[in-house]
Amino acid sequence: MCPAALTMEEKIEKAEKKAAIRNSTQRTTRGSFNGTEGKLRIGNEIEGYHLHIFNDGPGRIEQALNVGYEFVSPNEIGGTSTNVVSRNTDIGDKVRFLVGVDAQNEPQYAYLMKIRQELFEEDQGILQSRNDIIDDAIRGGKNTKEGYSSDGFYSPKDGIKLNRS
Repeated sequence: MCPAALTMEEKIEKAEKKAAIRNSTQRTTRGSFNGTEGKLRIGNEIEGYHLHIFNDGPGRIEQALNVGYEFVSPNEIGGTSTNVVSRNTDIGDKVRFLVGVDAQNEPQYAYLMKIRQELFEEDQGILQSRNDIIDDAIRGGKNTKEGYSSDGFYSPKDGIKLNRS
């Protein structure tokens, strides 16, 4: 036996209940599993610093140290937490995470490092300047790395138009 069809009023009432549940502040936020949430996160910030996690690949940590990054110790971020547990500190009291294995099948770690916020913002300004040069080259139909020639690249007859909203 088939259930009876809902009346228009019953359909509206059902839809309103679903909407109320969706809009309820008591509803927990659903997380995603699509790669947009970082797996390595630190809940606490350090005032005046930008935090970054660097893989300990060949020369990577040395490069970071050379441009002003410093290692973070657990006490700078409030001790141990869900992600920063005692096994995630090394002998020098640096915060680290096991992120996989290297080519020799040895454990590979990533280290939590910090840089002064003003240095980070300066670096971001330099990066944005480079991006602006590339954007200008694209808008001018000169879409190579150098921005001088478009040989070997497709450019429409009417040029490239970019609308910024």
